[in-house]
Amino acid sequence: MQGLGFLHLRTTFQKLVRQHDRWKVLLTAEIGKAKSLIEKENLKQSRRDDRRVIGRKNEIFKHGIKGIKKITEKYNTSKPLTEVKISCPCGLKWTWQDHASPINEKGKEARTLVWIQKCTANFRTQSLKMTQEGMEIRLETLTDMLPLLQATQNPPLDLGTRSLTYDIGPWKGENLLAGIESFF
Repeated sequence: MQGLGFLHLRTTFQKLVRQHDRWKVLLTAEIGKAKSLIEKENLKQSRRDDRRVIGRKNEIFKHGIKGIKKITEKYNTSKPLTEVKISCPCGLKWTWQDHASPINEKGKEARTLVWIQKCTANFRTQSLKMTQEGMEIRLETLTDMLPLLQATQNPPLDLGTRSLTYDIGPWKGENLLAGIESFF
């Protein structure tokens, strides 16, 4: 009654107003207005929430795409992805342990070579380089890096600590996916 402006009437007149058909029409119209107002507010809030979610997704998408474009050097989406340039671990490097005994010095390279050949027997392609500072093994296939780390956990005493070697690529073919994954 208050919303429709009938509160100033006495209670007996308010009862009469409530029983009248015109009252039902006015009340139904006011209820319809209130429902449509609530629906409009819900729609506004839903749209606002959707824009926020879309904005968050767009931000993630833009940063991901910018990063991918940077490492692939492809700024035109119509070109196929054939190579990426990103720093990836592609091998291991050891330094020689310092030994005072010249007897150990003579056979260290031979012992180390036998050990590394056993470790890398199952790998498809790799290159081995021995120098006076130590030894380096480099893989052609990036996906073989984890098995190489596992296979070389117990080096001979002639070798010191191992460290990863990195290369920027460009990574192509079967190394393409591993290169992209290393970005994330």
